[in-house]
Amino acid sequence: MTLSAKVRKLPLVLGLLALVATPLATRLLVHGDMPDTWGTFPPPKSPDVPGFSGLVFGLGVALALGILSFLAAPQRFGFAPPAPSEGPRVRPVRLPPWCVPGALLAMASWALMWGELPQAAAPLVPFSFVPLWWGFILALDGVVYRRTGGASLVSRRPGAVLAIAATSCVCWYFFEYLNYFTRSNWYYPNDAIFSQAGYLLWFGLAFTTVLPSIFVVYQLLTTIAPLRARFERGPRVELSRATVRRLSWVGVGSLAALVLWPAPLFPLLWLSPLVVLSTSVSLAGGWTPFSAIRRGNWAPVVLIGLACALNYLVGEMWNYYGTPQNPNFWKYDVPYVNVLHVYEMPLLGYFGYLPFGMLCWVWWIHHATLFGVDPAIDVVAGAGPTLTRSADD
Repeated sequence: MTLSAKVRKLPLVLGLLALVATPLATRLLVHGDMPDTWGTFPPPKSPDVPGFSGLVFGLGVALALGILSFLAAPQRFGFAPPAPSEGPRVRPVRLPPWCVPGALLAMASWALMWGELPQAAAPLVPFSFVPLWWGFILALDGVVYRRTGGASLVSRRPGAVLAIAATSCVCWYFFEYLNYFTRSNWYYPNDAIFSQAGYLLWFGLAFTTVLPSIFVVYQLLTTIAPLRARFERGPRVELSRATVRRLSWVGVGSLAALVLWPAPLFPLLWLSPLVVLSTSVSLAGGWTPFSAIRRGNWAPVVLIGLACALNYLVGEMWNYYGTPQNPNFWKYDVPYVNVLHVYEMPLLGYFGYLPFGMLCWVWWIHHATLFGVDPAIDVVAGAGPTLTRSADD
């Protein structure tokens, strides 16, 4: 399934312009200058992030418990019991040629990043991040290939993998851009390993891994039929075009508000771009994970969020034990809730990965549609556009 040729690109262009221009214009109109850290890369730790707030933390805990309750028992929230499975089971096939080499590359890079290899390998430590993640992606893609009988991004659409990687780089550089306006919720303390130009180049390569790693974990989750089925028969929600248009303005307005009050509104860092991009794709006539909710299928939205959280639970573990020679090591300075860390991430921060996963998928759909590339990533039919052997590959 591909998107209609009638998809209009103007809303896509306007949505992208709104994401870039709104923070910049708001900052200049209100303050007349750029943030003090502007132009420094990687961004340094901000000196004025608010400390712990019991009220905000309590609200966050209440929201987190509500999310966990929904994931554990969706029928309490209006979901019907899963339907009996239909159709023949897919017969697993042998692992593809790239799976085992990918796993070996990931394990060797993992050991390198943690300083577990001989001292002679130390000069390679700063360059361990990219092969670690791409090895992980290739290995997991091979597992998806086996479980689906031969359907995966690498096997079906290798050209799309490169396009997703390029989009991933653009996506995360946007968040580094937005981070300048929000007091550096995250920063990279090992900032004296490369030159600034070196950091820009190396981080650009590192950022290519964000979307592919989330997508391959999502694909793996969709192959678990009972997990997928528990979220496929939920309440149906359909928004009118007028409502979507109003939501797009809410997204832009909330992005401006984030720049004005970055500490109290810090969750909007992930929510505002999601609203802006989702509504622009919808107004352009495209499919998003939220489109499936019209017929009660919440599985795409839920599973992409879970995939992101699981993916970065592993990523946070890799990051935490990295050596001081790892330029990609990151830390957090999140307003009000920077306590109870699991690795470097505050416990409540893991719930922020749920909307971030949705945002990553919508970002890819937006860019793929804008440049005429089939945005399909699903390996299991029934949720969204599924992988096909496309001409662009």
